[in-house]
Amino acid sequence: MSAAEVIGDGFVYRNTRTGQTIERAERSVRLDNLDVWLCLQAPQPAPGPLDGPAAGSAAGPARPAEHENKAAWVAYAVALGMDESDAKALSKATLIEEFGQDNEEDDNGSD
Repeated sequence: MSAAEVIGDGFVYRNTRTGQTIERAERSVRLDNLDVWLCLQAPQPAPGPLDGPAAGSAAGPARPAEHENKAAWVAYAVALGMDESDAKALSKATLIEEFGQDNEEDDNGSD
């Protein structure tokens, strides 16, 4: 079986030593932790009503690095819900202050 071949809706594992392939309905922590077992396939979640280009990932859009240009920070602010004209009116430093620090604090578990 090739890595691109899809068997079903479950998790597909292959033993890299023997070539044995198995399918599981649920993820196997044991197989995930054994070096000889490779997970070839994991089920993809069904698209929800908010999935699409504007929805971003579950963790949200990726925060630009501080050295990136203002346009990257404007796009990031817009992805987080700010009006584009308002974001363009702010300086890059203000965008970083407004959107850079808050997300870093959230990632660390601070409120």
